[in-house]
Amino acid sequence: MRIAVDARPLAHPHTGIGRYTESLLKRLVQSGHQWFLYSDRAITPRFDYDDHVQKRTGNNRPGSPFSVLYSQMVFSRWARGDCVDLFWSPRHHLPLRLPRGVRSVVTVHDLVWQRFPETMAGANRLLERLLMGPSLRSAERIICVSDFTHSEVSHFYPQLNDRCRVVHEAAEALSESQEQSTPIPQQPFLLFVGTLEPRKNLPRLLQAFARLVQETDLQHQLLIVGAQGWGQDDIPALVRQHGLLDRVQLRGRISDTELQALYPAATALLMPSVYEGFGLPALEAMGHGVPVMAGRAGALPEVVGAGGVLVDPLSVQSMLNGMQMLCADERGRAELGRKALLQSQQFSWDRAADATLAVFEEAGNL
Repeated sequence: MRIAVDARPLAHPHTGIGRYTESLLKRLVQSGHQWFLYSDRAITPRFDYDDHVQKRTGNNRPGSPFSVLYSQMVFSRWARGDCVDLFWSPRHHLPLRLPRGVRSVVTVHDLVWQRFPETMAGANRLLERLLMGPSLRSAERIICVSDFTHSEVSHFYPQLNDRCRVVHEAAEALSESQEQSTPIPQQPFLLFVGTLEPRKNLPRLLQAFARLVQETDLQHQLLIVGAQGWGQDDIPALVRQHGLLDRVQLRGRISDTELQALYPAATALLMPSVYEGFGLPALEAMGHGVPVMAGRAGALPEVVGAGGVLVDPLSVQSMLNGMQMLCADERGRAELGRKALLQSQQFSWDRAADATLAVFEEAGNL
């Protein structure tokens, strides 16, 4: 088959969808099909490819408001010129004017805009409202990254349930870096990884951590890693307000190499989100044998399994109890770490790529 891909996520390799797209594509392009990677801006895939993979790119700047228009208008024209058989979007939206006869597959990561619209920027919420529904209805197959996401699609689009196929994400088995380019705290620390946005629940997490500091003699620090998102409370101000300047480090966005150095050194990963379609940082930490404190919401219970502590993400007390257990109970934490590693091995990018390709072939044969 001649398969075109909306490769714009490759321009954002540190986001969850960027990692998803890159991890699958570097395996999919070895399958023997002809691949066309479409983007409105320059992309530099971090994997090798040869004559059976071609790039078509524009010159839009990052964050350009014209990215959506470009993908809707230009990608369809490229698909016609390349005589593609199938178009895959790894990010919710398809070009809605694909040539007649071109099959399509779209991946759905979550339906935040339906469940928690107030946690999204207005422009992004509008795009989801305008494009997701028509994209799902026009797709021959819909890939859901978790059973939870499948249940969400089935709830909001019940007529499309028979088109859905669940293909779980995974985490790259990267070796620990020998380059300690990011400082590793000398004292024990808890780690948060994610874009700083409302559904990540950081204000409650900081309240719970402040109480952990005040009510126990534990000496853990909290490292917060992630880029600033939209609509989040002023996290530095909250850190000051809770008197945590000497206990909380805001690292911002760091490289994958630096993150791989932090994961195995952490006591636990904290992911108290109120909504996740998958929860890739949880799986990445568990791959290092690091247990997770996760919100009992969305796909996190499905991903974490027995490899962590599930808490009520709306309860500061529940989060406090979870952190205290992970920090103070060394034997219990070690057992959870063992289970976390076993749970992480249930997810594989190789299997995900095989399953994704099977969905493409199923759609192409309709």
